Amino acid sequence: MNKELLLLNINKIHTTEMGVDRIKKNLQLDTNDVIEYCKNKILDKSCIIYKQGKNWYCEIDDVKITINFV
Repeated sequence: MNKELLLLNINKIHTTEMGVDRIKKNLQLDTNDVIEYCKNKILDKSCIIYKQGKNWYCEIDDVKITINFV
């Protein structure tokens, strides 16, 4: 599936409060704006984006971001 679909809907990316905490812990981030961090990673030209099952995966800089996109 074309990654453009994900990129066209990037502004719809969101998470819960618990998700913010989990992302911060897993990626060892020192920011509260984890959504913006993830969006920037996804929009990076060197990011590898692919779909597997119901999820999209974005890999860059030893970071793997999983997005459930329905």
